[in-house]
Amino acid sequence: MADPDEQLTLPQVARLLGLNSSTIRLWVSEDRLPADRVGRRWMVRRGDLEQMLAEQPKLGHPKRPRATPRPARAELPADWSEVPEDAGLYLARSTEPIKGAR
Repeated sequence: MADPDEQLTLPQVARLLGLNSSTIRLWVSEDRLPADRVGRRWMVRRGDLEQMLAEQPKLGHPKRPRATPRPARAELPADWSEVPEDAGLYLARSTEPIKGAR
């Protein structure tokens, strides 16, 4: 079990929760997460972090996966003469820029 008095920096808290450091700084500035200034750094007690997570269990967890998967990327043919009737469809599905286009 981790020591509840262990001091964590804001970037460490962000890495533990899988969030951006700016989100953690916002929580500290809004007094949602207690923190103390030690020199030039803000430090968070692990016990305070665990208490906040216990009160808000979905906080810091990844979002649900997408309901519909992204479509597979269309493969472009190496030689356009092989599929001239489908050339327009391939160009429409392509997300890559066309060489020589501005």
